[in-house]
Amino acid sequence: MVGRMTVPAATEQPAVANRSRRISRGAILIVGVIVVPVALTVLLNSYGALTVDGALRMAFATVAGQTIAILSAITAVVLTVRRGYRPLPIAAFVLIAAAVTLFAISAMSSAGDLLLTRLDIIAEVDKLNR
Repeated sequence: MVGRMTVPAATEQPAVANRSRRISRGAILIVGVIVVPVALTVLLNSYGALTVDGALRMAFATVAGQTIAILSAITAVVLTVRRGYRPLPIAAFVLIAAAVTLFAISAMSSAGDLLLTRLDIIAEVDKLNR
């Protein structure tokens, strides 16, 4: 007998690794807490003369960036819990999220104060120019 060749049945499927891509908690923190807020600040900064539009744009960029930072920190905590880590890493990420949240709230408050200061400066300059 000469070697026989068999054809695989149509129902046989090659074994495919069904691996989902896991997003790193550290990557979420770095991108959400550092990269995105800095990018928003750089993109929406007013590089020319200070105007009302520029002041508002810069304040909103700060608030949006810090909101993303808070949400990123919370996402990292949720991923830590859902992936079944032990209590120590969970507690560490909760502390990191708390620190990020406190810093972000402080930055938002400072952005509000800075916006009021900038609007006062714009009003004073406008009054002097008249």
